[in-house]
Amino acid sequence: MAKKEVKVTRKYQITIPESVRSELGIKVGDNVIVKIEEGHAVIEVPERVSDPVKVLWELFEKPMNIDAVRLVEESHAEELPADLIRPIKRRRRNPAK
Repeated sequence: MAKKEVKVTRKYQITIPESVRSELGIKVGDNVIVKIEEGHAVIEVPERVSDPVKVLWELFEKPMNIDAVRLVEESHAEELPADLIRPIKRRRRNPAK
């Protein structure tokens, strides 16, 4: 386990030592989680997702039939005044207008 003492700057910043970055696989631009556990500051590296699409698909057991356009229109219909909703519905039925 890598362990090293570091200095806190005037802006309360620290530099993560190379040995710790290496062991945790921290690269420039990565996010880390800093938390307190039993009076100790702990730095964690969030789990990296190599294929986010695959992870999202695995959230569902089977494919879902969703009309995304209808869902968006319905969500807007709840917020828009009635006189604006009618022209939107008409345009959808007659896209040439």
